[in-house]
Amino acid sequence: MAQYSASQARANFNNVLELAKSEAVEIHKHGKPAVVILDAMQFEKLLDYIEDLEDTNTMLRYELDPESFGPSIPLEEVERELGLKPLQG
Repeated sequence: MAQYSASQARANFNNVLELAKSEAVEIHKHGKPAVVILDAMQFEKLLDYIEDLEDTNTMLRYELDPESFGPSIPLEEVERELGLKPLQG
């Protein structure tokens, strides 16, 4: 990961943006990491990956202790409540 001080990044902003297309760029302020500039598509991939990990984590927690998630509601009931299926009767 490339690293720039805030003043270096400001002075070379176009170069920093171009570099960020191929790798993350860490900007330091007062010698400490402040922000990371990342290509927008890479950022979206990272968010998708995090969401997938969260989903997997939830599924694993459910498999270990389904009772902790409270009572389950049949799919048909949820669909009716959402107006996706008319009441039969």
